[in-house]
Order: sequence, then structure tokens, then C-alpha cells
Amino acid sequence: MKVKSSLIAPAVAAALLIPAFGTAISNHTTSSTKTNASVQKQDQKEGKEGRYEHGKGEKQKELTNIINQYATASLKDQLTKDLANRDSLMKQLNQTPGFQKQKTQEKAKRRVAYQAHKKEIDAIEQQVKDGKLTKQKAHQKLDVIFGKIEGKDQENDKGKKQGTRAIYHELDKAVQKKDQAAVNSALQKIDQALKTSNQQLQQKINANK
Repeated sequence: MKVKSSLIAPAVAAALLIPAFGTAISNHTTSSTKTNASVQKQDQKEGKEGRYEHGKGEKQKELTNIINQYATASLKDQLTKDLANRDSLMKQLNQTPGFQKQKTQEKAKRRVAYQAHKKEIDAIEQQVKDGKLTKQKAHQKLDVIFGKIEGKDQENDKGKKQGTRAIYHELDKAVQKKDQAAVNSALQKIDQALKTSNQQLQQKINANK
């Protein structure tokens, strides 16, 4: 199966990022072809919490495709196990009382903050529609705005994003070159990061029961 390398980075980011409460769980899972403002509005219509939730499953499929195409049998089994464990832990965390309480609080805070920046967001979206602003530039502008909205969680996530960026760029290049050894090397790093992620998720679950 042909792998779209442009989707590798967000797919790996989705697999590795360890969520803080509320926004961080879904805000950093993928980048959409829509502007963030459009996704935000779509999320509101569908009742979704995160502005990046749309398209999450598709990016996860891309990572799975890479694993299926390039990983050794043992590495594939381990990654599949660790990814499944992560999904299970995420669901468990979502059901803890501490998480539910903070999610409700953050949802209210985001609603107020979003309204405060609504004119800016709508203006950026309109510029894209009018062809005055590229989607890439729009994403950059909106990231600044939503970074203000997300506040502390956004800052806490920067270190994790920077830590994974080198790995997924390495994987991206390896897939483009169809270098199986290099792909497996990157996937091994991903698996190690997943193990760390899962340990931290379990700690969050235990702390918020």
C-alpha cells in the first residue's frame, strides 16, 4: 500500500503525545485540510471537544499502514500492542472523576475564550475563502490564537511536541526513501515513546480516580 508521507508527521504525533487534561487530549492529534476555524465550528456542531478531532482516525490509519508495510513481525506486534494499550488507557482516563471535572471546567473556559477571539478567527477564515491568505498561513495565525486560549496546557505540550518532531521527520524521510531499516529504527523510537506515554497515562489514571 502506498503511504502518503505528508500524513506521517501528524499520525506519529497522535501516537506519541501524552495528554494533559481537557484540550491537550484532542487538540494535538492531527492537522486538517480545513482551517482551524472551520474545524472549530464543525466540532461545535458535532459536539466534539477538540478543534483537531476531525480526521483523527484517518491519520491513525496512516501510521498503521506504515507499520504494516515496513515493520518487522516482532516490532509490528509490539507497536500494535502498545497502541491498543494507549487507546485503552485514554478511555480509562476519560472516565475518571478528576478528568471529567476538569474537562467540564476547561470546556467552559474555552467557550468564553473562543468568543473573545471570535472576530479574529472569523476574519482569518474569511481571508482564506477570499484567497487572500493561504491555509498554511491561516494555521499559523490560528495556532497563535488557540495557543492563547489553551494557555498553560499549550505550554506544557510544547516540550512533548518538540521531542517527537525529530522522530517523525526521521520516519517521514525514511518512508520517502523506502528505506526499511531506517523506518524500523524510527518505529523502534516511537515504540519506546509509546511505552513512556502509557506509563504516564496510567499515573494520571491512578491520580484521578
